[in-house]
Amino acid sequence: MTTEDKARIAQRAAALLAAQLTPRWQPLPHQIPPPGNWYGWLLLAGRGAGKTDACAEYIARHVAGPPCLPGPVPHWVGIIAPTQGDAVTACVAGPSGIKAHDPTASGPITTAGGTVVRWANGSQAKLYGASSPEDVERLRAGGNTCVAWLEEFAAWRYMQESFDQLRFGLRSGPRPHWVASTTPKPKPLLNRLKNGEIPGVVTTHATMYNNPHLPEHIRQMLEDAYAGTDLGEQELYGQILDEMANAFWRRKNLAASRIRLDDLPGTIRRTVGVDPSGGAGEQGIVVTAKSGLLLPGVLPGPEPDPEEARPVQQRPQHHGFVLDDRSCQLPPEGWGERAVRAAIDWEAEDVAVEVNYGGDQAIAVIRTAMEKIGVDIPVRKVRATQGKAVRAQPVAALSAQGRWHHAGKFEELEEQLCTWYPELGWSPDRLDGMVWGPWHMRLVGTMTRGTGSLGGDLARKQIAGSRLR
Repeated sequence: MTTEDKARIAQRAAALLAAQLTPRWQPLPHQIPPPGNWYGWLLLAGRGAGKTDACAEYIARHVAGPPCLPGPVPHWVGIIAPTQGDAVTACVAGPSGIKAHDPTASGPITTAGGTVVRWANGSQAKLYGASSPEDVERLRAGGNTCVAWLEEFAAWRYMQESFDQLRFGLRSGPRPHWVASTTPKPKPLLNRLKNGEIPGVVTTHATMYNNPHLPEHIRQMLEDAYAGTDLGEQELYGQILDEMANAFWRRKNLAASRIRLDDLPGTIRRTVGVDPSGGAGEQGIVVTAKSGLLLPGVLPGPEPDPEEARPVQQRPQHHGFVLDDRSCQLPPEGWGERAVRAAIDWEAEDVAVEVNYGGDQAIAVIRTAMEKIGVDIPVRKVRATQGKAVRAQPVAALSAQGRWHHAGKFEELEEQLCTWYPELGWSPDRLDGMVWGPWHMRLVGTMTRGTGSLGGDLARKQIAGSRLR
């Protein structure tokens, strides 16, 4: 036996002794797994509620329990976090991670097959991220598991794709299942799980205030940041927000102005707005249209708010429409072809591409896709000289006036419209892809001749005076 082997055995013995001498972790009521043979346990909780602790304890106890598989590896576990680094720090090595709940766990260890955690009984957990197409492919090839832990599930960039792949591989043992710990965010998949649209999912709610062990200075910092705000409902109380008070769009306006595609009036312009986001993350691809002049009352509009007097428009006006949302998370050749196909399918006059981040490369992606498909559609550069708020507010005003209509329901786009506001600091790509259409078709504001950029001074005046064309 080598000196290194002796040191490893001594270290393991010390860990076992420490585990015996350390008082067992005692779960709070919301940290106790629900009874029954559920397929998924969704723990929606505010910051500091102890949701990571709950899932780390669950995985540690599962691995120590009856074998799911015969042979030298009784349990194969998948641990997925927003990034693989998050899986290491939060789920394994951190103060609420697996090693804090089971000192006999060793790792994380980087091997030829990936980053893993190992237990003395032979069980293994493999760590994944969910932030890129490559992460999705690693999940696809990651093998079968008996249990999976979905850490900060709502923060996964590739949420639906990663969830699909982990479910496809969750098929080992007598009862494959998953546990998820997350501060909620308004994501369609999370809403479907919470509302029972996927069978066998049980939801537990908790707030920051359900954890009496949270240090007071942490509690105070979180309250200073979120108390009394919309985000406080999400970050402190673990509630999924339907809309934000500071958001530019209101669900009641979207619903009141929604039409069936069969009821679409004659349009005089159609365009595909593209926000390539510099080629990373989600690409916003939204088809919009502009009607001919319509008399008031031709299309449904929201009921006037009695507390907000607004004049009734009597003259014919143009209306705007969302026809399709083709937004995606694809490499350049994928999103370029998707944008061109949208233009073909909807007989759009052109494609309006934001070039702030992708520059001429974004235009080249579209041109390459057209050459591949064999079409020639005009491509218009649009460049933002002001922030997203300047572009979004006039289009939101159209919605409040009953002049902006969704021809169908576009869940993910509408989530962004009703929950985003500038101070959040993240980029709503679907929203941005949508608002380029009405600007480009001159439903709102103007474009500076020759540059395709927003006229900043005029845009600000349009917002201040609500003078929409």
